[in-house]
Amino acid sequence: MPGQLVLASASPRRRELLEKVGFSVKAMPIHIDEEPRPEEAPETYVKRMARTKVLSVVERIQQTLYPTEAEAQRLRSGLMRETPLRWVLGADTTVVMDGNRTCGKPRDHEEAVEILSALAGQEHCVITGFCLYDMRKSKEGLQAVTTIVRMKPMSRVEIEKYLSVGESMDKAGAYAIQGVGAYLVEQISGSYTNVVGLPLCQVVEMMTEMGATDVLPF
Repeated sequence: MPGQLVLASASPRRRELLEKVGFSVKAMPIHIDEEPRPEEAPETYVKRMARTKVLSVVERIQQTLYPTEAEAQRLRSGLMRETPLRWVLGADTTVVMDGNRTCGKPRDHEEAVEILSALAGQEHCVITGFCLYDMRKSKEGLQAVTTIVRMKPMSRVEIEKYLSVGESMDKAGAYAIQGVGAYLVEQISGSYTNVVGLPLCQVVEMMTEMGATDVLPF
């Protein structure tokens, strides 16, 4: 049985994606300031958010499991060969319209209508940044993956009907490609799981490169 992978996220979708392919996941949600910096590029933003989430969780784990400086130093130096938690994964997703206009989760119903109206009949990019951290070696990997999505044309009535399903408010772009919102998507180019919230192919590739064999389920 694989060791536990710590997921620095409250997203049930990311956890479900990982568990579906066999990972043993320990979710540790973290609350951070998610305000973009002025003129910050979308890819830079999601990578920064993913890394910040991971490092915040790493600090929490270290303070809980290794409270003394001697234990923390042994962990950082690689002398502590057996650690109950070693690998931490975090991710952040945003939707980019018109080349540089970003949108995250809608704040309310009207903003969800506004977002879906802007996406209707158009292409947009879904960008997910993810960070993988090895607590034994104090080493990290950081990457962003982009998928292009084309939505079907939608009237205000159709948008309202979709929003009544109730799956939009905690989703970047106000739609769930893995849910009822799948029928709104005409075409995608790139990773499907990236649109759900985590590009599994690229995540597993990074795990393999960084030697995370103890958490890989295959």
